[in-house]
Amino acid sequence: MKILITGASGFLGLHLTRHLRVTQPDAEIHSLGRSTSTHLAAMGVIQHQGSVTELADLQRVVPGMDAVYHLAGAVTRDKTAGPSVYKVHIDGTRNTLRAVADAGITRVLVLSTSGTVGVSTDEDFMGHEDSPVAWDLIQKWPYYESKAFAEKEIAQFVARGLPVKVARPTLLLGPGDYQQSSTGDVVKFLCGDIKAALPGGMSLVDARDVAAVLPSLLDRGEPGVGYLLSALNCSIREFLVLLEQASGVKAPGFVLPRKLVTKAEGLMKWASGLKSFGGLEAQTFEMGCHYWFLDASRAVRELGFHTRPVAETLADTVEFLRAGRGA
Repeated sequence: MKILITGASGFLGLHLTRHLRVTQPDAEIHSLGRSTSTHLAAMGVIQHQGSVTELADLQRVVPGMDAVYHLAGAVTRDKTAGPSVYKVHIDGTRNTLRAVADAGITRVLVLSTSGTVGVSTDEDFMGHEDSPVAWDLIQKWPYYESKAFAEKEIAQFVARGLPVKVARPTLLLGPGDYQQSSTGDVVKFLCGDIKAALPGGMSLVDARDVAAVLPSLLDRGEPGVGYLLSALNCSIREFLVLLEQASGVKAPGFVLPRKLVTKAEGLMKWASGLKSFGGLEAQTFEMGCHYWFLDASRAVRELGFHTRPVAETLADTVEFLRAGRGA
């Protein structure tokens, strides 16, 4: 068995690689990335240098593979990073699937995000696999909008007969986020920089649990269905209390009143920079005033998706960050 993982050196990619090393010890694991990784080298991964934005790089590596996990992406909350994010997510997905289709490979999984459908201004909202893409909201956030356009690319390949499987995890936490792509806000909390909670709601899941279900999704998932993966939906205030229990750092008691939240961009920008919120980026502030709740029961039912206790996830996240391994 020859398996290719794009984005293997990332937070989820490393956990998937470790999981495959344990569950499929005889598999030959390959990666495609812009640079070599010491973590992947230590696991015996055959590393190929290249980018998913270059079709030729994929056409050089994909043929001969038995399965492809396309996890490569650009996690950012910078609104000015739009062009590069769109290129990685849209062109990268299109290039990967084209190379897979041309090579006659039928086992392929693409990583998307729950944020394409799992966000609302309504606190009673609950995202499902068949919920409509929240275009009116995510058009403000390049990461999520580009992922939604990437899902359109996936749909076109599925319509042509390529059985693409799709994973939509929510916020990934747990140990091993060396680049702090998902745990940066936890670092701000641990440093005591967050003195007030935003009024929205969020969802989270352990990256190790997502990694463990991806092979099942590849084998048993329905093509084109974006399986939602989450362990907990909670208010941001509740999340900070859970972090307090995991770390001993006092959670803020003040929650920004929703009636003060406005769509006025100037006020949003001013409020986001307040020390009370740790000097959050304006986009992070906006996102924290929305609700990101979702229902992961389909993945539980069809894929056997299982999540560990959230307290364990947060304790391991805090321990990893405090050890300095996330720097």
